[in-house]
Amino acid sequence: MSALAIPKEHERGFAVIKLLSGSDVNQISQVLNESSPASNPASIVSALRPVLPGYSEDDVEKLVDAIYSLYFFRSSSDVPIEQFLVDLSEAIKESENKEIQTTNPDELAILESKFKSLLTIRSLSTQAKARGLRSDFAKIFSDAKIICDIRPVWDGSVKEPPEGIVITQTLKVEYFDIDGAEELYLKVDREDIEQLISVLMRAREKMATLKSLATASWMKILDQ
Repeated sequence: MSALAIPKEHERGFAVIKLLSGSDVNQISQVLNESSPASNPASIVSALRPVLPGYSEDDVEKLVDAIYSLYFFRSSSDVPIEQFLVDLSEAIKESENKEIQTTNPDELAILESKFKSLLTIRSLSTQAKARGLRSDFAKIFSDAKIICDIRPVWDGSVKEPPEGIVITQTLKVEYFDIDGAEELYLKVDREDIEQLISVLMRAREKMATLKSLATASWMKILDQ
């Protein structure tokens, strides 16, 4: 069995790559080579539409998504391009999608040549590595919210109205780790909330300062 499987959401993108002519691949490679490491998929799609007039906008988007997914997967797997192409050929042979699957040696050789051209673009390789470094953490933040509760206070019979209430806040933090989606609940008070606001504002100022220093020198900011 291949070490690589083609995700369902990228099958159409692979099918489009299979349909590309040699001229299409050359023009796509030229556009990708001219892109910067900070380019996003939407800007690549816009640049490719004029050079792929025979394909729908949706197909161009699926094509770009498939290419980006391959760069990110190869970066995370950290295998040489030659081995990656072998794994890719095996995945194509084993695919259950008839638009993709083939065992014909000539077709596989042509596909391998296409993928090699599309997967050796320096700017996209750099971006994939930057994204990998950016997300190389044990836990990755997903979302947060403050949950407010009112808790009645009795000092006697609970058949009588409470003496009063206390208001509590819980900080719910959602994150991802190796086991998937996780949640953390923390009790916070007014001072804690003010401290969190101060810390986050300071973090935003730090990021703005570092970005300004980076753009004023030789450094490039990748995958913002």
